[in-house]
Amino acid sequence: MAIIHPRLSPPLVEKHGGYKLERKLLELLRLGLPDDFDVFHGLTWSTVHSSVQKFGELDLTVVSPQGQILILEVKAGSVYTSNGLLFKDYRKEKPKDIGHQLGRQHGALRKRLKQANMDHVQVQSFLVLPDQKIMSEGLAYPRERVIDSTQMEQFCTLVKTSFPFLEGESNRQLLLNFLSNEFDVVPDVGAQISAIQSSSAHLSNGLATWVPRISHEGHTFIVEATAGSGKTQLALRLLRNAALSKERALYVCYNRPLADHIQTLAPSHTEVATFHQHCDDYAKQHGHMPDFSYTKVYDELAKIYMADAPNIAPRFDLLVIDESQDFNLEWVDALSQELKPNGRMYVLGDDNQKLYERDAFDLAGAVRITCTDNFRSPQNVVHAINKLNLINQPILACSDHEGESPNFYTHDDQPGSHTAALNLCLQNLWTQGIDPSQVVLVTYRGLEKSKVMSLSHAGGKRISRPVRDADGNSTWTEGELKVETVNRFKGQSAPVVVFCEIDFDELNVVNARKLFVGMTRGQLKVELVMSDRSANLIAANIE
Repeated sequence: MAIIHPRLSPPLVEKHGGYKLERKLLELLRLGLPDDFDVFHGLTWSTVHSSVQKFGELDLTVVSPQGQILILEVKAGSVYTSNGLLFKDYRKEKPKDIGHQLGRQHGALRKRLKQANMDHVQVQSFLVLPDQKIMSEGLAYPRERVIDSTQMEQFCTLVKTSFPFLEGESNRQLLLNFLSNEFDVVPDVGAQISAIQSSSAHLSNGLATWVPRISHEGHTFIVEATAGSGKTQLALRLLRNAALSKERALYVCYNRPLADHIQTLAPSHTEVATFHQHCDDYAKQHGHMPDFSYTKVYDELAKIYMADAPNIAPRFDLLVIDESQDFNLEWVDALSQELKPNGRMYVLGDDNQKLYERDAFDLAGAVRITCTDNFRSPQNVVHAINKLNLINQPILACSDHEGESPNFYTHDDQPGSHTAALNLCLQNLWTQGIDPSQVVLVTYRGLEKSKVMSLSHAGGKRISRPVRDADGNSTWTEGELKVETVNRFKGQSAPVVVFCEIDFDELNVVNARKLFVGMTRGQLKVELVMSDRSANLIAANIE
């Protein structure tokens, strides 16, 4: 089976017919192509011509075993010809010349490959018309480069046989890395945010580039790296390299939202789970039926797994443990039992993001790698974090985006005071042209204690909050403005973060770490909504 990038996951909302068709074709390619093919979907591109920046998207992009590219432009529904040209109507836009669109996409990709010194890579394309039958040869677009409805049963065969044989070796991995890192940032939040995200992805690729090159006979690596340093990119690179080598990989973290996020990005054959989810899967496979009404059910599941771990047959070539600061040493030891004799283990974490009472641990014989470079947060946000002394060791501001220091929106203890401060903050963002889809409200409180979680609207926008279904799967209520807790949002980021419901009586280590985690989630801007007492304590912490 072909490897899909990023892996498919159920959409949170119902999508249009074209999206459903692309998912169907992706599934056909996944099952119908050999496992030495890779298929990317939804790759966005950007080029600049005469000082004008233009964006576009490649529907499906197939990479052959020899490192060639095939662009599949899918046009669902009806198309028509006019003056020998092929057009498609869109409801709110003028008809598009499909041949011209394909030429722009081909040219944009060739240009980006040339900039990356990969202009030797062969690029070809197919127009896919699953709902249309081509009756004539008079199209401006060559008939042999069209797959119509009569050929859909041979879809995968036509794709597979379209690549000419090449002599010599190609640097296929370099091409896959290019597609993953260059195109996997979606410019859906405006040109400025797109540029920041792209720059951050490029800059923070350092860990993902050189850490996998380090070899060590013990095969155990500890990566202690600050927020925004590129740990997620490193994890994905390790998982992708394993998939390309036909190795079996396991990714384990602590938070379910992070696991869900990684699952959408990791190769389709990778096993992704939280530690307790992994324990739950093991227990069920061995006849245990957990009672989730029992408050300590997850502790019991962990005990079952750890007791059996020494007897579990090793299955994995690669083990990636993320959020290691939230793990117990006993958990890591148990997971390591599932590694094959020469299996590799990477333990990624940051003690400054430790939000739970866990004892620090070391692993005998491991290579330790440290990084204090933050490529995600605006420079002035990093400067504010260092000035507030939230962590022991200052972090380095490495983002290209200077940004602003966080604005403080304070409130007293009167009922409704926090909501008023939050609404003022959000209204200010809307006047700056920020869209609700670009914002995540991150609450300092937990799911049960947060008052923001119970609001229907904030800043005049409907709130979307996380909920669990009967099987424990995470879904979201309908709304324009997403809200998350700081504990659950750890490991993720957003263009704009409004860190709200900040309230504490003492700026101790745990509260300082929570502030650090929340303030390092934003890529463009971070705003703080907090009580007067918390603001006074923070001010007193500045030397």
